[in-house]
Amino acid sequence: MGTMTDIDFTPLKGLKFNCLEGCGFCCSFPAEVRQWEKNFQLILEKDAGAFRKWDDGHPCLDGIYTFKQHNDRGACIFLKENKRCGIYDIRALLCRTFPVKFFFGWRLQLYPSMSCRGFSDDESSDMILLGKEAMAEIPADQINKMLGESKEMYASLPERIANYIPPEILQNKLLEYVDKMTFEPWDISDVSRAEFEAELSSENFIDLPTYLTEGLDWQVFKLEGDFVRRILLNRTGETENIDSIVYSNLSVKPFSSEAVEAISRYLRLIASTDHFIGVVYRKAIEQKADGNQLPDIATSELDKVKELFFLKASLLAEFEKREHVTEKTVEDTIILYDGYLATVPAFGMIL
Repeated sequence: MGTMTDIDFTPLKGLKFNCLEGCGFCCSFPAEVRQWEKNFQLILEKDAGAFRKWDDGHPCLDGIYTFKQHNDRGACIFLKENKRCGIYDIRALLCRTFPVKFFFGWRLQLYPSMSCRGFSDDESSDMILLGKEAMAEIPADQINKMLGESKEMYASLPERIANYIPPEILQNKLLEYVDKMTFEPWDISDVSRAEFEAELSSENFIDLPTYLTEGLDWQVFKLEGDFVRRILLNRTGETENIDSIVYSNLSVKPFSSEAVEAISRYLRLIASTDHFIGVVYRKAIEQKADGNQLPDIATSELDKVKELFFLKASLLAEFEKREHVTEKTVEDTIILYDGYLATVPAFGMIL
């Protein structure tokens, strides 16, 4: 297995997590399953039609499947009525390691999936410990194989980006930028607004903004005509409209000082993830940027994250009939936003 200098646990530090009884929210997303997993064949023996092939033509995704869902938008077909896993003893790797995520770039980094309410200062399960337990679930030869491939990819960056800046330096620049950020919620770019509207309008149900309430209900937000509808999603895929707001009335709300501090902490967590650095490198390659522009691309991407966060926080506040965005609203918005952020394409490989 790669040396400890190849493995970074930094984004997990200080976080505590405990799985919530009766939640099952992570099972509402189609979990990836790979053929090399030790339980792959055992799951097929349980249900020969358990998987859907992930086929988008990308060679890195060859041999990857996802669990089928009820009605193509509800929970995994193995989630039972009591929201417990029906194949818990042979569940897939991603299900075993959640909420720990793995990003293979110039090193292997473990970082948290924050789209869950299981994070709390009061919980006893330290995320570093969970990260080490998650590492033990992955065959060492697969870690070395993926790490070798990702390091090779990153070694090619100096030739692909003029005046290339190493990832550690770029990451430090981003963290310094977060510390100097101003938080003027009304200053939202047209690009961020358009991206927010496109996400709300997606025809693919799985791509719509999805949220877990304090009562552990699964909710989905969808823009239809002039209205944003808040929709209850059931385990078996049935939906029910709860309420709606007029989209044109949605404005970015003021933030309390505690809310601004909470946003800043979350942005620091994002900036410390190798996945986000991979997003920046991918953008730089697509834009054929020279080195002088690379820090600008990085800060621009982080500004967009901040602006989309403002919009989603204001959306939640509007539905909850709040005039201001509070620290509590920010905590809720992290749950709404983090799952989306995890799907942004990056230079590197996510496991």
